[in-house]
Amino acid sequence: MLSNPPLFKYRRYWLAAFIVLLAILDPFGLASSSDKASSQWLNRLFASNYPSTGQQQVAVILIDDAYLMRNQTSWPMPYGEQSKLFKRLLAYKPKAVFVDLLYSHDHSFGDPARGSQLLANVFERYQRQGIPLWLANTGVVRGEAGQANTLAPFVEVSRPGLVAWEGVDDKYPLAVKTPTGLMETPALAMYRYFCSTQPCQQPPVDAQVAAQMQPIAVQWGLKLAPEQARIADIGHCAPARHFLLEAVVQLFQAVFWKLDDSAQARCPYTLTLAASDLEVSDPQDQALIAELLHDRLVLVGANITSTGDLVESPVHGQLPGVYLHAMALDNLINDGMAYDHEPANLPGLPFHWLDFVEIGLLALIALLKALHARRLAGYRTWSRWRRQEIWFFTSPCPSWLLVMSVLIALSVLLSLNHITPVNVLGIVLLSLVLFSERIEAWFDRDR
Repeated sequence: MLSNPPLFKYRRYWLAAFIVLLAILDPFGLASSSDKASSQWLNRLFASNYPSTGQQQVAVILIDDAYLMRNQTSWPMPYGEQSKLFKRLLAYKPKAVFVDLLYSHDHSFGDPARGSQLLANVFERYQRQGIPLWLANTGVVRGEAGQANTLAPFVEVSRPGLVAWEGVDDKYPLAVKTPTGLMETPALAMYRYFCSTQPCQQPPVDAQVAAQMQPIAVQWGLKLAPEQARIADIGHCAPARHFLLEAVVQLFQAVFWKLDDSAQARCPYTLTLAASDLEVSDPQDQALIAELLHDRLVLVGANITSTGDLVESPVHGQLPGVYLHAMALDNLINDGMAYDHEPANLPGLPFHWLDFVEIGLLALIALLKALHARRLAGYRTWSRWRRQEIWFFTSPCPSWLLVMSVLIALSVLLSLNHITPVNVLGIVLLSLVLFSERIEAWFDRDR
């Protein structure tokens, strides 16, 4: 038996250090892109098993093109038309309302003060009836350096809900420090009120504590609300599949995404009503709307062709931005403060401890790969365990299964602690390097 050389040459250690540096600094965004693709795939995978607790408490009302055409009005809607809409909504007594429309410019004709005040008077009725009302807010000082924010008449009769933030990628923060002070996002603000009306896991005591917490890694649901079929035609909506079948489908779509030309419509998870539904006059229809909206947390948004307020859902594709707030609120109702999130970065560093866990998995793959190469060259790996050595390194399959077992166990452990998993897809693809000798031998079999 040949004497064993070092497992890794010094040049290999320098290469490993360089790869670790690239993984941490992520100069071309490759690691971030792979990690995002992995989280989106897992989100789609588990969307069919997402719990429906929050779905029973949240509803979305969409102002769409059909509503504008039906009422022969324009966008932005005149304040008179909006006043009618919010009067109708108020009649159904929702628990609380968030309006994802930015009232930053008075677009009324004639007397601007009277025009905006007309709608402000309706919003004031919500206050008098004890129904909290939040309006979209950008968190900037209105008029400073040309910045736009909510008009003064609306500020006086509503609460602010922050809808603009930076630095958290596709995550949803609970609160953010803005030029106008600490401000909570609509999901946390509505969840805080929700917890004041019934038992739930208590939210942070104030915005300052909330701003220090990690943003929500929003998990999207797939199964439609049972009430959705009572209010709208859902025949075009793709039905939810069994979990195992969904896993296989999502895996193939992740690998062959460029060849995937499926056009299945994934309808929004949150119970959705069109603004036109509030105009029904039949008593039975009105009773149905009252059943769906009474004592619910309602978010009002827009789905207008000429507007660009869209978000990307890993499950549904592009949706009106109001659904992001609705889904984050749903996450909070389901999990409270134990929502899914990324670990906080290490003090003064742009990475967290989970990055080192991923590097550890890559190191395990590199170690197993080197041991296989040594075995093929005729060297021993561990002299004490001769039989185990021959069995384990005869094929790369045991090593690959070991890596997959560690990856699955780690992902389950992280999931139980509501921490976003490691880059599953990236590690699975990199683990295939264990089969490189077999693949090369197969192609060189005729030589």
